[in-house]
Amino acid sequence: MRRHEAEVEAGGVSLTMRYRDDVGGDSGLCIEVYADVDGAPTELLRFDCFRHTPHYHYGPMGRDERIMFDATADGDPLDWTLERFQRGRLRAMIERAGYPGVAAAVDEAAVAAALPRLIDEARAIVAAHEPHEARP
Repeated sequence: MRRHEAEVEAGGVSLTMRYRDDVGGDSGLCIEVYADVDGAPTELLRFDCFRHTPHYHYGPMGRDERIMFDATADGDPLDWTLERFQRGRLRAMIERAGYPGVAAAVDEAAVAAALPRLIDEARAIVAAHEPHEARP
């Protein structure tokens, strides 16, 4: 059975991962970063680690600034995304997305403690969908 979704709660944010193959000829892991904003769950960031057109979004529910990955400079989009989390960049990215109050409340130690599970879950979802294919 293929794994389709996983969620990791960490430091005031929730990271939801799901494999998307509904994007017209493309597919890949999608990592969404949620937090409560004014009492409602709100998507703050989204990382679309697609095979052909990988990109990420700042403030997808608001201004939705979309930035394309450059595979030559950035390498594998999933590796790049996980590295941002490992390097402690989540708080700064949430602030840039337009949620400074949420960013200030992020518990970076809790995020760091949750990273091994996040990485394992992300890799397991991708492996379940792309077991014999090499990522570009």
